[in-house]
Amino acid sequence: MKIEVVKTLSGLKVAYNSDYENFKKIPLNEVFEFVYKKKRNIKFHKKFFALLNLYYENQNDYTNLDDLRKDLLIVSGYYEEKTNFITGEIYKVAKSLSFPNMDEVEFSKVYEDLKNTICKLLSVTSEQVTEEIEQHMRR
Repeated sequence: MKIEVVKTLSGLKVAYNSDYENFKKIPLNEVFEFVYKKKRNIKFHKKFFALLNLYYENQNDYTNLDDLRKDLLIVSGYYEEKTNFITGEIYKVAKSLSFPNMDEVEFSKVYEDLKNTICKLLSVTSEQVTEEIEQHMRR
């Protein structure tokens, strides 16, 4: 069972009314394993894609944003190695950024690493990229 909760001074409380019925099913005085996972922020997700678009608009090698995203993730170290069992070739596949696969804390790290990679590729500072992203998001 998955329930979103909020920590308050008086303990954990249900975050949304839709989870209340499931929350009531949890027995009192029993021990449960609790896994902390911070929900992803959709505004931050949009900021990530503004970063990608910034690089996409300032390069000439890619005609597909998704291919660019995957390659940038690989260069930034977010990949898994796979094996083609027919040829024996080992290749890299970008990790998924989907909401269920990555919480806000991990996504923030990916964002910063990708931003650093883009800064190096464009030969610009982090501050310049941040300024451009903020302008892009205001459009």
